[in-house]
Amino acid sequence: MTRYKKLANFSSVKDDKILVNKSNYTLLTELVPPEEIEINKNPETTYEPSPKLKATLRPYQEEGVKWLVKHQQNELGACLADDMGLGKTLQTIAALVFTKELLTPAPESVQTIRLDLFSDPLEVKTYLKALIVLPSSLVFNWAQEILKFAPHLTITKYTGSERKKILPYLETYDVILTTYTTLLKDISQLQKTNFNYIITDESQQIKNKESKIFKAINEIQATHKISLSGTPIENSLSDLWSQMEFINPGMLGSFPFFKDHFKIPIEKHQNKERIEELKLLIDPFILRRTKEQVAKDLPDVSEQIIYTEMLSAQEKAYESQKSAARNLLLGIDTTATNKIHILNTLTNLRQLANHPKLVNVTTEDPSGKFKDVTSYLETLVRSNKKALIFSSFVGHLELYKEWCQSQNISFTSLTGQTKSSDREKIVRDFQENDSISLFFISLKAGGVGLNLTKASYVILLDPWWNPFIEKQAIARAHRIGQKNNVMVTRFITKNTIEEKILQLQERKQNLSEEIIDINAIPDYIENDLEELLK
Repeated sequence: MTRYKKLANFSSVKDDKILVNKSNYTLLTELVPPEEIEINKNPETTYEPSPKLKATLRPYQEEGVKWLVKHQQNELGACLADDMGLGKTLQTIAALVFTKELLTPAPESVQTIRLDLFSDPLEVKTYLKALIVLPSSLVFNWAQEILKFAPHLTITKYTGSERKKILPYLETYDVILTTYTTLLKDISQLQKTNFNYIITDESQQIKNKESKIFKAINEIQATHKISLSGTPIENSLSDLWSQMEFINPGMLGSFPFFKDHFKIPIEKHQNKERIEELKLLIDPFILRRTKEQVAKDLPDVSEQIIYTEMLSAQEKAYESQKSAARNLLLGIDTTATNKIHILNTLTNLRQLANHPKLVNVTTEDPSGKFKDVTSYLETLVRSNKKALIFSSFVGHLELYKEWCQSQNISFTSLTGQTKSSDREKIVRDFQENDSISLFFISLKAGGVGLNLTKASYVILLDPWWNPFIEKQAIARAHRIGQKNNVMVTRFITKNTIEEKILQLQERKQNLSEEIIDINAIPDYIENDLEELLK
């Protein structure tokens, strides 16, 4: 029973034979020698970098491409989960270039067709038909990378009001770039096309199995599937199930089974046996390399925490708010609570720890953190250093931008209100104009898709619940192309919820690392309310 229990959970019986999904082949490795397990009927083609790829792959990148190609040949999905800044986009483009060459017939075997007696013969072309689904902020980046590294591939942007004109011709492109929002709107049309590839970038966008986008993306017809994500686990193991269900449907069973068999035993009881079983199932399908492992030539990144103290009026307002929050959220007050209300209340405390003006725009009360941060920024500007300044609150960034204007300090900024069409110019200005010292970026708008290697300082004005988001922000500067050591500075207000968030991050990080060595946390804010409000 012990030996065959795992197999029984993931197999079915037909005509007295046990059938195992190809994506669950690792279960057989505990029963028979691995060399006896054959999952690919077709002869494998050895990967060699194509001369048409206008890039020299680093050794780990070539390994990544070989890994993607192997999964394609085995007709299995793959999740490339490398650290931010290691070139997931380039590795994916290289795999697509290789696949294109496999699809393209030799010149002597190219067929021609004649539409009528009087027209010239036409070559029958083979198109890659790879649908790449992205956050809207990354469409430009991907288009530029493909033009740079694989200019022979035909690409189109299936976005905006002009996309309807492209729809009838989707099958005549190698790469179709679209957004999650567009795919959701046009799912009834897009599901009629048979794509060779569907690739999801920043694939945590489909982590919610109940979301419309998760359901829509699984309705797309595609032979091969790749997800690209810095972490398949962002908040809980439910995220992992969604990622695996996309690339290899049915691989982890139904969600109710997954919840009972893995999620609850692992998250609530840290069941080591179930952790090992889950690792056995997912290991072949997630490739995760960190900068420390593979990009040893990258400059060092150093991190420091600067603890700031609230000023008198700020501290009084904070303690008053915290007391009200305790009464409301810990049951002294009879008002019913829900998750949204909890988050709103905790957000108020986070804002007060930053600056009283974030809660009350008319107040004249100063902020201890603001005083310390502006002093730090002055030092950087005087030393002609370039810095990225991140906050989860756009209003917080506005306070510092106003300060810069009053001090005649040149800066640029990027938030959710920034038009996609303006992002390229803003990034180019910062990278090329030495007079621009500071770049203010909201965490959500600028955490991905930006290459800002001219900055050697990263400042995190306030901690986020999930440290993975902070790591994404740091990776805007600490990535391939960076020539200087990077200094990351976190500003934390003492004796506030910010200190508690740091402690939560440390405690909760271990679980996901045990499963797939990912720097993210399963985050249950409501379970830690008492700790947060001490």
